[in-house]
Amino acid sequence: MSSRTVRFRGVDIRIEVIELLKLVKKYGSLNKAAKLLNIPYSTAFRLIREAEVKLSEALMEGIRGGSCGGYSRLTKLGEELLLAFSEGDLGGKLIVASSHDELLSYILDDYASVTWVGSMNGLSMLLINKAQVAGVHLSSIYGSNLSILKALGVLDELTLVRGYGRVIGIGYREELGSMNLKDLINEVKRGRLIMAKRNPGSGTRLLSELWLRRMNVSNPKALNRVAWTHDDVAKAIIRGEADYGFITQYHAEKWGLRFIKVTQEDYDIVVRRDSINDAQKLLEALRGLRGVNIRGYLIGNNIGQIMG
Repeated sequence: MSSRTVRFRGVDIRIEVIELLKLVKKYGSLNKAAKLLNIPYSTAFRLIREAEVKLSEALMEGIRGGSCGGYSRLTKLGEELLLAFSEGDLGGKLIVASSHDELLSYILDDYASVTWVGSMNGLSMLLINKAQVAGVHLSSIYGSNLSILKALGVLDELTLVRGYGRVIGIGYREELGSMNLKDLINEVKRGRLIMAKRNPGSGTRLLSELWLRRMNVSNPKALNRVAWTHDDVAKAIIRGEADYGFITQYHAEKWGLRFIKVTQEDYDIVVRRDSINDAQKLLEALRGLRGVNIRGYLIGNNIGQIMG
């Protein structure tokens, strides 16, 4: 095995730890990560544990129980370590700090290092040059994704590339039975349902708070921990930890949740202007989606066009 290390928070972390964390993030399993790297599970566990001891904090956590079995996910520190890896000279990958999206994840493939941080957080990381690309979906709140870039006065540093539309709404567990929007909101107001809430800085978190206020819902019951991705929202629901959450139609159907549409939004790609050449492979992949029909997505002929 390689003995290369990266310096993180004043300690040396082996590259194998970063490779394991990337696979755990993708597949939700340390066992599968170990198999893909062709190392024993005991070795993978030891490498992760040694790094955690050095850092005095956990890099990943296991979630147990439920009919679908347990899974593993990264802690906030684990996500930060992956980002630190992206910032180092460890392969020249495109650095993406983005709102979570299944289609973007698919087209980025292996030529990019991705951290799902949310729309607002992704824009912040672009502006402090900690990332090159961010996927954002703030159109349902600010009118368009381009309008918020104009309002922030950052178009001299960032440019917007047209992405695609997404249907987003409320996913809820099958056991609740068929409900319309009014029924669900009434149950929420009565405090009978628990929400899986997205992380601060997420476009979905902003949308959910705005929309619930419009429905005269304040301080809904929610899980103490936040969900960093749409998959995390769905997993919390199917495991019975939460009853509902704001989620894309694609992810709701992927995980077998019941779904109520709330709105349609634009999911666009923002790129640092000094990184536009580095992002060409991504732009080509976007344009390659023209004519593709994916339920829950709306892909137009202008996908991949630079808009501002």
